[in-house]
Amino acid sequence: MPSNNPESIDSLAKSITALAADCGFGATAGVFNPDGTRNVVNTSGANNYHTYTAPAGAAGEGLFASKAFEAGELVLKLEEDVTSVLDSPKLGDVCEWCFEEQGDGEAEGVRKLRKCGGCAVVRFCDEECQKSSWRHHHKYECKTFKKLYPNVLPNTVRLLVRLSLRGLNGLLHPSIWSAFMRLQHHLDDFKSQKSSDSQGTWEDIQLMARAAKEYGGIGDEWGNVDAMVGRVLINALTLVTPTFTSLGLSLSPTAALLNHSCNPNTCISFSGPILSVRALRPIAEDTELTISYIDITNPAPIRRADLLARYFFTCTCPSCAAKPPRTLNRIDPPPALTSALPPSQLEALESRARSLIQDSLAPALLAREPAARLAPLQEALSLFAPHATYPPYRQPLAGLRAELVLALLATQQWVPALIHSLVAYFHIDPFLFPESIHPVRVVHKWVLLKLVLQVAAAGQEGDAAVRAFDARWGVEWGAVVFGLLLEVEGSVGGSHGLESGFARKVMREGEGLRGDLRGGPYGFQGPGRRDVEREWGLLRKAADGGLSWWEERGKGVADSES
Repeated sequence: MPSNNPESIDSLAKSITALAADCGFGATAGVFNPDGTRNVVNTSGANNYHTYTAPAGAAGEGLFASKAFEAGELVLKLEEDVTSVLDSPKLGDVCEWCFEEQGDGEAEGVRKLRKCGGCAVVRFCDEECQKSSWRHHHKYECKTFKKLYPNVLPNTVRLLVRLSLRGLNGLLHPSIWSAFMRLQHHLDDFKSQKSSDSQGTWEDIQLMARAAKEYGGIGDEWGNVDAMVGRVLINALTLVTPTFTSLGLSLSPTAALLNHSCNPNTCISFSGPILSVRALRPIAEDTELTISYIDITNPAPIRRADLLARYFFTCTCPSCAAKPPRTLNRIDPPPALTSALPPSQLEALESRARSLIQDSLAPALLAREPAARLAPLQEALSLFAPHATYPPYRQPLAGLRAELVLALLATQQWVPALIHSLVAYFHIDPFLFPESIHPVRVVHKWVLLKLVLQVAAAGQEGDAAVRAFDARWGVEWGAVVFGLLLEVEGSVGGSHGLESGFARKVMREGEGLRGDLRGGPYGFQGPGRRDVEREWGLLRKAADGGLSWWEERGKGVADSES
């Protein structure tokens, strides 16, 4: 690895895994996994971010723009009414206050988190994070955690306990608790639902309610505690890193006003304990502000079934209500595909591919050597080979390609991983995330930049596959790094905000990369030597013809030799 790339290939693979799992680029999850439909009232009716609440049809109350917003503009920035908790497996590796992972801070070197001396459950970056957490909530829950240790309450219970303890000790404005208590809970739906795919069974809710009453100081006078658990299950967002690695749960009564759309006009991101909402595209005054609750890259029948099972409503957004239904403003499935494949054959093809993707994620397979995952993924990919009209951006093919990249990275097959990533860059992301400032698309570009650095370094070390790629396509890696860096730097302000930790990381590492590029370790002397646009033409050719070339070399995608 070159010295100017601070991330190891393990962290690179981890980053892409997180994207595949959490950003809607993967096979099973959504861009975000937020709150369900609801009927709530804002705590103040308006705020300093030019929004107001009003009826939003069947969804109840919604949040609307009281001014026009430009693409990338900050719509909401929330902290006081945000309560977040880490998933139990993350408690040992992530700071409980700023949510940075161990060894992932802004300073150089590996950071070692310090364990709370009281409960030994949560960890912190440093004394500053520990004090902030202590004042905000942890001093009131630490004794409870210590009493239960080494057992840990489930994240849903910990969130409700934290919320209630903050309220009991005067750290939560009464209007915030009132707004929480007005959220929908869907208890009747939970009671009647028998599917194991729901957010939680009725028995689970009752168990969690008993735990919240015992450890959160919530008495019967607070109301129906079962309903409180239901409110958390329905309205909690997935807490994510700026690169969308799933960390835990987050609840904001204000953010709970954002209703769902399969073509949303805003998106949510987190930077430490702060929740931000930004416009994905220009928004006119008096337009309802929406987010996505599930993976909106899936076809309409899957989206609707997912929303009904998890949030108990049938989506009637314009994309789902269109005849025929649409996915991200495109007829789905496209006419060219339906004319080539009858519906029954298309359904069988996609069902088999999804089954193979799930096979590749089986715990028994994941426990084996990394190359073991390649076989079912390669078989799934081969299903689509005879069908030239199948769009690369349609699920499950888009998610399959992401999983294949992960498996190739795990076996250090840099060249095929790069080719599949270039297919995503040119033929998938522009369709699934059409806005240039969409945070998922920006993060994908950042990860691609890191992969290019790895490929260039492997070539310098004599990797035969990289040398062959260079000989065939003639790409100048320094120009590619420079071009990707310009794209990320130009978009990160609108995707995450220039004040965010991710933007600061991009700018800091970008300066280091510029210094290295000026020194010429990749044979690049500056944008004047070769036009960056010419390199993009070569990359597009590699995306379009690279896989055929790779297979002709006798090293198919299932080859585990590096």
